[in-house]
Amino acid sequence: MVVVEHRVVPVGGFDTHVLEAGRDHGGPPLLLLHGGAWGECAATAWPPVIERLGSGRHVVAPDLLGFGDSAKIRDFVDPLGLMARHTAALAAVLDLADVDVVGLSMGGSVALHALTHDPPLLRARSLTLVSAGGAAIPPEVRARLGRWDGTVEGMREQVRLAFADPSWAADDAVVTSRVEAALRPGAYEAFAALGLRGPRPPAPPPAPDLARLSVPVLVVAGARDALKPPGWAETLAQALPGARLAVEPEAGHCPQIEAPDWFARVLADFLDAVPRPDTADPA
Repeated sequence: MVVVEHRVVPVGGFDTHVLEAGRDHGGPPLLLLHGGAWGECAATAWPPVIERLGSGRHVVAPDLLGFGDSAKIRDFVDPLGLMARHTAALAAVLDLADVDVVGLSMGGSVALHALTHDPPLLRARSLTLVSAGGAAIPPEVRARLGRWDGTVEGMREQVRLAFADPSWAADDAVVTSRVEAALRPGAYEAFAALGLRGPRPPAPPPAPDLARLSVPVLVVAGARDALKPPGWAETLAQALPGARLAVEPEAGHCPQIEAPDWFARVLADFLDAVPRPDTADPA
């Protein structure tokens, strides 16, 4: 049986909540970065797979700044940059060297920011993008994602957008766990602050320079993802020479929840094929 531990780690003066499994396992650690929807955090994004993955790896799933039980901090000038730097600082505190990084949706954007920075902020062995990277979520869909009214029924609509199978929106445990996470002290305010607009139009964040990626990449998608435009995953995989692509035909934006066995198997197969640092060709 894999034990999943809850820890609060001080990182740069900010309390950072993490879920951790398989701490005593050897080999490259695995860092799981959740998405950025209402009520998302490590505890709502990764439970279906963290035990599966932790049976043979050291798995760390933090709550990003502003989410879950981590400090409620926002940077209005460079939000992804702050989260990327904080994630890199957490990896340093926990000694996560040559880490395999898995980023879901916004978590994938954070990972891309960290790994395409000059120099890279994280010392990574591989990158897995889950419903992340490539074409952005269309503005009209993003607007629907931002319109949560704080109610359980409103959260059901959010779940309907992210999941292909409508039964997930009828699952009270799934919905209420997201409501509880979104209503923790400061969480609602931190998320709602993203919608604040000053008198000047905000500058769009720069697109990551994919040519700077120097690690193996796996792109994971759900074929029934209603948030991303059709074909985004195939286009992204083609733009990354040597990237693997895995598409789950019945999943939506969260294949790690809707198809956890498939997801864990696809991820394990990819990671097993990535050379370990001590066996990599020095050339």
